[in-house]
Amino acid sequence: MSMISDESEMDLEKCVQMYEEEEIELPEDSSGGKLTYFLAPYFFEKTWISDIILPLSAAYSSSFVLLAYSSLRGFYDDQLETKLSDIFSPLWMIIHYFLCFTVFFMNFIYHRKKIDIETKVLQKLLKEVGEMDLTGDPVAWRRIASRVNHFSEEKGYHYSVFYGGGHCMRFFVRELVKPIERQTYDIRCYCEGKMYRNFWKNPSNKVLVERAVANYDESVENFGELSYTAEEDGCRDDIFEKSRSIFNTSMLYLGTIEVASFMIMALALLVLLISRAIFNSFPTPQ
Repeated sequence: MSMISDESEMDLEKCVQMYEEEEIELPEDSSGGKLTYFLAPYFFEKTWISDIILPLSAAYSSSFVLLAYSSLRGFYDDQLETKLSDIFSPLWMIIHYFLCFTVFFMNFIYHRKKIDIETKVLQKLLKEVGEMDLTGDPVAWRRIASRVNHFSEEKGYHYSVFYGGGHCMRFFVRELVKPIERQTYDIRCYCEGKMYRNFWKNPSNKVLVERAVANYDESVENFGELSYTAEEDGCRDDIFEKSRSIFNTSMLYLGTIEVASFMIMALALLVLLISRAIFNSFPTPQ
């Protein structure tokens, strides 16, 4: 018995030593790492160019409403002088540009947080979660995130998949644990830029998912703080998603109102012009 216990202690010491020697590198460890995680793809993939041009186009397009209003107003009162600043109002355009840019930027952050994970990277994540001691290792999720990031870099991915251990755990719970609990099995992954939802249908992938989810469930039973942390971080995500939803809905309503207003005023102006042309076609009495 003493020999077996000695061997167990030696194996444990080897595991501890291996963990201590493994260097964990994550974006959240540096002061500006989290900011770099989100902004590096934004600038290097030139997403910012479209996020500048499209809101600018929307801001100029919104001036058509003012143009229709000024034309309709000038039809009734010829003495009113329409200035260029009335049509291309700086304040009007700045408000529209700011709202549009905010919506585009928040949508980019939202999709960056969701992570478009490649199939091989997802398989690596499942293997790590299935094999990792989630309760015995205090930095288990940080270790998993670091390993997955290194693996993705080896496969040619230019940016870190996860910025921290909490981010990795939230992704696992949202994209893998929840679909299994709800029995939807809607696990998405990407291959060569295309999204697929048939990850679960592959027998080897199914085994990886079941093993990883079982290990996670066991860790939650033994160490409930994991689920508490996931719920706490999930609340922060909900706040961001609600803010994003409010901005998107506001822009949708604003755009709908402006398009409807432009159509109504343009139609009214067209009817007035046709009416004036008809009345002017009749000879005036001498």
